[in-house]
Amino acid sequence: MVNDDSIISSEPVMDNIIIDSDIASFNKDVIEASKKTPVLVDFWADWCAPCKQLTPILESAVKSYKGEIKLVKIDTEKNQELSQQLQIQSLPTVYAFYEGKPIDGFSGAMPENEIKEFINKVISATGGNKQEELKKLIEDAEKLYTDKNFEGALDAFSNLLSAEANNALIISGYGKCLVKLDRTDEVTELLESLEESILNDKNITSLIALNKLAKNNKSAGSPEEFLSDVNANPNNHELRFKLAEAFLADEKKEEAIEQLLYIVKKDRKWEEDKARKKIIELIEAFGEDDPLTPSIRLKLSSILFA
Repeated sequence: MVNDDSIISSEPVMDNIIIDSDIASFNKDVIEASKKTPVLVDFWADWCAPCKQLTPILESAVKSYKGEIKLVKIDTEKNQELSQQLQIQSLPTVYAFYEGKPIDGFSGAMPENEIKEFINKVISATGGNKQEELKKLIEDAEKLYTDKNFEGALDAFSNLLSAEANNALIISGYGKCLVKLDRTDEVTELLESLEESILNDKNITSLIALNKLAKNNKSAGSPEEFLSDVNANPNNHELRFKLAEAFLADEKKEEAIEQLLYIVKKDRKWEEDKARKKIIELIEAFGEDDPLTPSIRLKLSSILFA
């Protein structure tokens, strides 16, 4: 089984956190929505230059909170009655709504850091900090994984999945636990159930590669079966390749890489570049956050461009 003790970071995807609204939909989009999640309401107009500066910054800031807060944009020129009801005196104006009522606000353009301070204050005032809580729970699950408590980590990631079903980092963590527990068929089923939009996430591509390696390594044998033959026949690349696979199955990544690098150095074109391709496959499976990855890339490059 491949030893992969790194879990790559990612950001969950959230939909409908930024919308345009009007007086007819204000109750649904703001009043009712704010009973579940704080809502920022951006009052703007097309002629307002500061509005054009503020709105993109607001959108960027809100997206970074991954659903902890929403943004509703109101064109005051098309919704003058609503603007009068809410006593909008200048543009841009931003109100924060929670539980159906405005709880804070500001007027004029502000830099992103000040907007985030405002959002943090709103989230704190409404008792929410789901992103921080989620981050802590993921870190706890990752710690169990790193400590090789794969059953405990699997339970932790499973609980997280029930609340964050489309979070690529959580899906990857759950799948990697299954790999470690030799349940690769379940990983295949998991991957087949995913939406196409998430398959290119780096966490998922790493899981795909790791699961493939684990399946291939089930019949790899032990390193002891090949060591003496490789020592006796150092230029037999087929034997050395099998030794590398055996090292991988025995969770000895560095030893496996050294055998593959030896083949590339001696004969890069062997079996249509098989050893180099295997190294690239391993890099993808280990992930960019694995401490071995930079050194593997460096060693491979030094051989290829020597």
